[in-house]
Amino acid sequence: MLNTYCTIGNVSNPMGGKLELGGESLRLHVYLDRSMIEAYANGLKSLTTRAYLSRPDSLGLQVYGDGSLTVISMEVWTMQACFH
Repeated sequence: MLNTYCTIGNVSNPMGGKLELGGESLRLHVYLDRSMIEAYANGLKSLTTRAYLSRPDSLGLQVYGDGSLTVISMEVWTMQACFH
């Protein structure tokens, strides 16, 4: 995860680690809930962080990787508020 576009200022501290896939495709489950971001990779690795979106251009989600990347499918759901 790269949080360069989250806050105003000079922030660049990517978080992550090596994941050996052994030839299988990468399957990501990413959950965004206000400032909380949780990512799960193939049920093997997980990463949780906070991002305080104070920049006006921090409005999206970007998927990137080393070399070429093909997104085969993506599903997006909107969560309901837990308090009414």
